[in-house]
Amino acid sequence: MTCPEPLFVFQLINQKIRMCTQLYGSRSFVSVLEYLLSIGNYLNENAGKGKAKGFRLSSLTKLSQLHGTDRKFTLLHALVEQIMLHEAGLATFPQELAEFETVPGASIKGLTAEVDVLKNELQKVIQYRKTYKRRNQGEQYPKFSKDLKMTIEKYNTDLSLLTKRCEEMKKLYTDILVKFGEPMDQDSQELFGLVCQFVNDFKRTHAEIR
Repeated sequence: MTCPEPLFVFQLINQKIRMCTQLYGSRSFVSVLEYLLSIGNYLNENAGKGKAKGFRLSSLTKLSQLHGTDRKFTLLHALVEQIMLHEAGLATFPQELAEFETVPGASIKGLTAEVDVLKNELQKVIQYRKTYKRRNQGEQYPKFSKDLKMTIEKYNTDLSLLTKRCEEMKKLYTDILVKFGEPMDQDSQELFGLVCQFVNDFKRTHAEIR
């Protein structure tokens, strides 16, 4: 009787930590957003609208859909052109977000739930060991009793580390939501998916223009 292997969950949590760290620390990504905000406000001004102080990251996926009279020239093309004209080095910002080149998997909320499941499973094993000892079966099967004890100790150590990393992951994600002004209940799978799509759309459009 053993607990589920936490290694896979640990690897996924580490991936999310890398994604959070890259997104939070990417200055180039922030600069690209500032260019986009400037373009948006320029368009708003010409349309007689007021200036915006910011925008939701969900807007990033709409850039390739917005176009003028030339349907092949989108707002994303305009963004890439302005960056290439004024600060070409920013076009390499996807390199700072390498973890976003593939579609994100499990959400942070989902991974947190997985850690809770592992904790519950460990408690079941611990309870089983207590019942086993009360029946004095440990004396009949000393090797099994010893192996069970070692298994519990190992998983307890693994889960302590896993819990610590999980808390680190949640804090980093909260920092990202605050930094980009996103709702605190924003699902990480959705948010990271938006960034992933924008990174790939930007790279494709940059290749077209270049």
